Amino acid sequence: MFVGAGSEFNIRQSIVVHSDALIASGCRFIDHDHGTAKQSLIRTQPCPEAAIEIGRGAWIGCNSVILKSVVVGEGAIVGAGAVVTKSVPAFEIWGGVPARKIGERQEQFESYEVA
Repeated sequence: MFVGAGSEFNIRQSIVVHSDALIASGCRFIDHDHGTAKQSLIRTQPCPEAAIEIGRGAWIGCNSVILKSVVVGEGAIVGAGAVVTKSVPAFEIWGGVPARKIGERQEQFESYEVA
């Protein structure tokens, strides 16, 4: 596992980061938010919370935000600057605000010639 400089883990419930995950610099992980009912102050409302999970071999791009209840699947990629509000299936590539599927990882075979 790798965690880049300036990453923030604002966790009330839990986060699980599996082996070989890469977390680039400046990422934020927040497993809770605030109530939004208009009849009371936001600061006095219950704060819903739900665990976050980062799958084996996943890559979270620079300055991404991963919010409550998100599971980033095994081998998935989250593009730089994405705000992830929904779970990312294994080996998919997501990006944007809010994040959405933009691709899938493909099998790549490269041949190298030895000089």
